[in-house]
Amino acid sequence: MAYKTPEVIPMIERMRREDEFFSKHFMMSYSGLSKLQFSPALFYNHYVMNVREDVDDKYMLEGKLIHCLLLNPEEFDKEFVLNVTDTPSDNPRLLLRTLFNHYKELKANDADEERETLTDFAPAIIDILKDMNLYQSLKTDAQRVDKIVNEKHENYFEYLKKAEGRSVIDQNVYDFAYDTVERIKSNAKVMEIMGYFGDSFNGITQQNEIELVSFPEGFTFGLRGFIDNLVFDPTEKEIRVNDLKKTSKTIKEFPDSIEYYKYWMQASIYKKLVESTYLSLPEYKDWKITVRFIVVDPYGQIGPVKITDETMQQWEDKTNQTLQEAQDHFEARDFSMPHEFLLNQELFL
Repeated sequence: MAYKTPEVIPMIERMRREDEFFSKHFMMSYSGLSKLQFSPALFYNHYVMNVREDVDDKYMLEGKLIHCLLLNPEEFDKEFVLNVTDTPSDNPRLLLRTLFNHYKELKANDADEERETLTDFAPAIIDILKDMNLYQSLKTDAQRVDKIVNEKHENYFEYLKKAEGRSVIDQNVYDFAYDTVERIKSNAKVMEIMGYFGDSFNGITQQNEIELVSFPEGFTFGLRGFIDNLVFDPTEKEIRVNDLKKTSKTIKEFPDSIEYYKYWMQASIYKKLVESTYLSLPEYKDWKITVRFIVVDPYGQIGPVKITDETMQQWEDKTNQTLQEAQDHFEARDFSMPHEFLLNQELFL
């Protein structure tokens, strides 16, 4: 995750954004709470001022793709696009990107705009070529347009349209993620844990990428989270919370990642959300909640990491303390300094 120097926002605009933020019921996620604990000022810029600085790195992109291919493969074309391998040369590529910006403006201003191919935009291509002083030695506009309208350039123009709002991946990243998903599917233990062997006889059901929310008493904000894999096992009277993790370290080092990325906080929030949503219902009376991470490391090792009740209780205690500190920030409407300074004005060592 990378951060830039926050943009300078005039005081009147800051006050307007603050009023807007506090006028709504904020839904706190694991990422939001982690950001607040790391740096209240960063939380303030990201959520209150709405200045977003997060940047996906390679491992995050691979993890996102593995999630999609395993849990929601039907969403692939909505979220990702493969990078083109046969790109146009510099000048045609610049022209096509300029034309694509023109295409976007037309679509934004006219819902009935139907032009989609390069041939449809011949007049615009001629104008851009003039501005670029490109192919002007040719005798006719038709000859100039023919320099641009070809299969390679049409494919690149289509790629630009597909890439808008999606994550661009290369073939190597796709192949790695696809291979990883196939190995997960071939791991009988992992597939059993994730509920893929459920049927009408054992009654096991699963839900993938499910959003849960709750409104814990005593807090001015709610909680929300997207759970990767939720499994209901009536035989064991167990709800299994499974979170898929792509890690940059070996699977043996995953405990270090839990602490570094505060995954203990994520697990605790997910458990709270499941408790609030399901355990209050009569059909889930006396059911237990089991939390696991399904870990994928860079060397293709895949394995479940089950969180014991004792460890989960320790994590919940830490998370409850962190949530209370967050509540203190919200009540004071002060995200200028860490919690210790909020209480004491200065730090004592």
